Amino acid sequence: MAGITSFSDSYAEARAKFLAALDRAGGAHLAALQNPGKGPAGDALFTDVGRVGPADAKKLLVLISGTHGIEGFCGSGCHTGWIDGGYAARDLPKGVAVVFIHAVNPHGFAWQRRVNEDNVDLNRNFVDHAKPYRENPDYVKLKDHINPKSWTTEGAIASEKAIRAFYGKPEGELLAKAIHGGQYINPEGTFFGGNAPTWSNRTFREIVSTFLASAEQLCLIDYHTGSGLYGFCDLFVDDKSAGTRSRDWFEHCTPIEAVPVEDGHAQSDVPGLLMCVAEDMLKSSRITSCLVEMRTKAKTSLLTPICEENWLFQHGDPDSERGRAVRAEVRELFYPSAPEWKPMVLRQSNAMIREALAGLGRA
Repeated sequence: MAGITSFSDSYAEARAKFLAALDRAGGAHLAALQNPGKGPAGDALFTDVGRVGPADAKKLLVLISGTHGIEGFCGSGCHTGWIDGGYAARDLPKGVAVVFIHAVNPHGFAWQRRVNEDNVDLNRNFVDHAKPYRENPDYVKLKDHINPKSWTTEGAIASEKAIRAFYGKPEGELLAKAIHGGQYINPEGTFFGGNAPTWSNRTFREIVSTFLASAEQLCLIDYHTGSGLYGFCDLFVDDKSAGTRSRDWFEHCTPIEAVPVEDGHAQSDVPGLLMCVAEDMLKSSRITSCLVEMRTKAKTSLLTPICEENWLFQHGDPDSERGRAVRAEVRELFYPSAPEWKPMVLRQSNAMIREALAGLGRA
């Protein structure tokens, strides 16, 4: 079953495949935590926690899928493929276990959106909500172009031109701070970080304190997808609390602090990332925090489809003919339909997991 068949077309199918693979491998299903929302068919939604390897392992590799819901298709398929591929028997060092956090944002996964049930970007939500939020002055200046109340083709073209002019980048990919940097002032806007910890935030923290706190060594890898060199794996590593240069575990990776500044900000400066939570919570553990981007395709601009998809759910009709077309375009951006893409990312994921396990074994 391992390979392309490990990937799915819906959240429900992905969950069923993951749990079945875990059972076939003799793994443990540690928890099924129910989201307060429902799926498109009124079905229940869960964040599942599973483990392959010894229950008393003090070294854990933690694989996370679905932080950005729709991107869970890739993470779930890669994790199910690794389990069904029988790699644990070959690659799992003594005293090391793999913990899976499947669909940390199940609502976004089921509805095939990046955001959760509250329109919150979970990867901007892990901030201290008792403190003043980081300001994003670029968003304030451009919000009427990024998140307009009405949407027309002509208006969208004019808005993208205005955003590009602001950054002096008339063409090419644009990772604008106004959008990607997150914002905390417009609940109906893109990349909204929320004004309180979301259900997924609280649930993830519960998982960390319940299932990861006894580990002495941890490596967490949060799976994402996004535009870039088709089928390529970009791994970003933060090893400041690992007690070792754990980036040396990997054949190819980028230290997160070395990510270059572009379009007004650095990716490493984004507030509220899930990948940093365990470092903050588990002070006595040595932790390597990673974020992997499985690249989907080079595209001139993600601005218009992301902003229009958000507009559809806030002000339009996502089930209209145009709404379905835009949602299909967004799905293609984060989960390509071409059959060759799935084995490409699965192969690289398997190699990355093998390197992480070997590194943990040596640590």
